[in-house]
Amino acid sequence: MKKNNMTSDLKSHKYNKGLIQPPMNTLENMQPISWTNDRLPEYLWLGLILMNFDRTEGIEQAGKILQEIAHINKTIIKPKLSIVLSLPEIEQEDIYKIICNNVNPKYLAPLTAIYRNFEYPVFNKYFNFPDILISERIKSIASAVKIYYGHQSYEATDLRFVVLSMMVFQDKLRVHRGSELPEIFANYPYTDHNDEKMRMYRPMLRATEMDIGNQQNQSFINNFWKEIGLKTECQPLIISFNKEEDLDYKKYILELQDKMNHLLSVKKEQSLHDDKFHVIMGTAIYALKIFNDVITKELGDSILGRHAFRTILEAYINIKYLLKIEPENSNVWMEYKLYGVGKYKFPLLKERENSNKEEHIHFVEPIIDTIINEILWEEYVDIDLRYFDNKKVKEKFDMVDEKYLYEVLYEYDNNFIHAFWGAVRESSMLHCENATHKYHFLPDINFEQKMPSVNHDIYKIMMKIQKLIDETI
Repeated sequence: MKKNNMTSDLKSHKYNKGLIQPPMNTLENMQPISWTNDRLPEYLWLGLILMNFDRTEGIEQAGKILQEIAHINKTIIKPKLSIVLSLPEIEQEDIYKIICNNVNPKYLAPLTAIYRNFEYPVFNKYFNFPDILISERIKSIASAVKIYYGHQSYEATDLRFVVLSMMVFQDKLRVHRGSELPEIFANYPYTDHNDEKMRMYRPMLRATEMDIGNQQNQSFINNFWKEIGLKTECQPLIISFNKEEDLDYKKYILELQDKMNHLLSVKKEQSLHDDKFHVIMGTAIYALKIFNDVITKELGDSILGRHAFRTILEAYINIKYLLKIEPENSNVWMEYKLYGVGKYKFPLLKERENSNKEEHIHFVEPIIDTIINEILWEEYVDIDLRYFDNKKVKEKFDMVDEKYLYEVLYEYDNNFIHAFWGAVRESSMLHCENATHKYHFLPDINFEQKMPSVNHDIYKIMMKIQKLIDETI
């Protein structure tokens, strides 16, 4: 995957007691500033004007309006609509007349769908046109929001240039010689976005606009997003993936079953009493049964498919780790069995102690009791609440040279086991394509979202398990 030069790599992050922080989060008094959430609703009126002209002409017209406003009102430093709407009626009228004298007042008519007459009578006096349907007004606002939503888009940068020009007109942004700003303000409106110079102009403008005092009228901004959000429909995006498979996994499972059957027949003596044989073969069959469930029940693109992959991966690592430490501990296979039996013993004892017993269909006490007492009488079976061999899962992956499998695939699928938000978001929440909803997420109530299939990745792990069996049994 190509590296994104705008993001920091893992080495640049700071490690502190289990917390891994990106460089930005280690800076003192650093607060994220959002163009969309904090400022776009305030400046959308200017965006509606820009939309109705060619780029250069639109910037010139908007600049002319702001220059005339700056001439009559020295209190408006940034052309925020909330500030204009809160002015005394006479001052509002003066500003609205300037707008109407320079551009068609119908350009701002869409905003009357949100800022209605009973709250903003002066604004509606100049910009409310009954012949424009409410649906058309909402559609225009939605279009403008989509155009200016991305803070690094060409259109949003044009709008931010216009905002900064108001500060220049009010003499609150001094354009000193020796800096790049004089060149930018002189040339930006007349320089095509494909021009190489724009690679310097755009980030400088964005940084300047973002850096200069951004106290926001939060209630005004929240009201805008609420009003436009409730007036528009969600547009859920369902991502689909190619389900074509190169391999016949059912055939592979049958072939592996035949191989296992052959091993049982030729290794019958080991199957009677060999703990190593029991653990390797039993764990391999456990993994194969899960794979069979995934294939026959078509779970590859589901949440349970990821549960399955993570379990099969851990089954593989368990076998490989036990083989790794066997030379140092010949009794490790029995110890591993007793460790697992102890894990079964804990819930059984809790169930026995429970005075308010509830019926749990899938927890069958007699079966659990029998399994616990198969190898030793349970009074001789310890309950070890630690990891087996007192080594964490990550250590075992590292010891058997499977670091990548842990750091990427195991960590990724672990999110699905624990229902962490990343997994919930990917599998059970749909992206809304409506910019007026701020591209929010909505629950996948109809179970439409599928994910990339785990089938081939499980197959590769099963091949690794098969290789271990070939080498050891």
